[in-house]
Amino acid sequence: MNKNWFPGIASLLMLGLAAFSFTNKKSNSGKAAVAKIRTIVIDAGHGFRGTIGTRHGSFGTEVSEDQISYEVSKRLVAALQKELPDVKVIESRPTVYFVENRARAEFANSNKGDLFVSIHCNYAPKLREVVKTGTRKETYYVTTGKGKSKKRVKKTRTVPVYRTTYHTNPAHGTETYVFAAHKQDDKEGFILENGDIFNNEEDDGSLNVNINDPIVKQQVALWTKQFFGNSVKLASMVEEDFTGIGRFSRGVKQRQVGIWVLQATAMPSILIELGFLSHRPEEEFLISEAGQQQMAESISRSIKRYKELVEKPTVQNVPNKLP
Repeated sequence: MNKNWFPGIASLLMLGLAAFSFTNKKSNSGKAAVAKIRTIVIDAGHGFRGTIGTRHGSFGTEVSEDQISYEVSKRLVAALQKELPDVKVIESRPTVYFVENRARAEFANSNKGDLFVSIHCNYAPKLREVVKTGTRKETYYVTTGKGKSKKRVKKTRTVPVYRTTYHTNPAHGTETYVFAAHKQDDKEGFILENGDIFNNEEDDGSLNVNINDPIVKQQVALWTKQFFGNSVKLASMVEEDFTGIGRFSRGVKQRQVGIWVLQATAMPSILIELGFLSHRPEEEFLISEAGQQQMAESISRSIKRYKELVEKPTVQNVPNKLP
């Protein structure tokens, strides 16, 4: 990408036309066309670090997060290819091996993804319970006096006795994350770094934009807000479908510290937590082929529903004649 795009009236006019085409392009029928979803990036979280022979991510009793995310992602890709044959579905982690987060985001951006869907599993640490069980006598010494009269005096005191136990955390259910609203500046930065989105058509290199221009930055801010809104739409549909197949939904969430790959991808982006590997029933469900297929098909249905929603033209009040 050439960051030294030339400024000027002509280029800003082209930008304005391209920006309007993103959301407000009108046909003769009075309907506004919207951007098509042509490329979906599926991101299987974590991965096997083959060079050092370790798994990456959270661990259950029998399985690790990278294994489940990989298996469900593969099933999701197959389901999307079946349901949306005209859409290009690509994988940021196509093998069992680990991929760095930066490489995942760069892959999504360089392939001009229209959606980024990251698949993960959750984990909740055991609950620590501390209970007072009684008291005991404790011996201790204090030093008194100075010089030759200095001596140690033995004393006793009563101290409480505690017992610490750990219990299985009952946390369970699905969660879907969107990029944190307070990380908007980060998202805008990555959108600016990936100027291809200004075209929203086949990139022939004809559109040149000055990324430092205030008008460009204003449009990017609008896109960022739209991406946030669309991310929430998709995440809500995913959680709604999970509920429909009998899963317990913990809802759509943002994380205070943010999730880097969601901020670093210049497109609507979500991260799905399939369930808690620390919750034995959910681990057993996610290990099973039936459970993996059920989750993959649920996500696929949600994406298809989202695509139909955002691609549906909206009727504009366009007069037949000028007054």
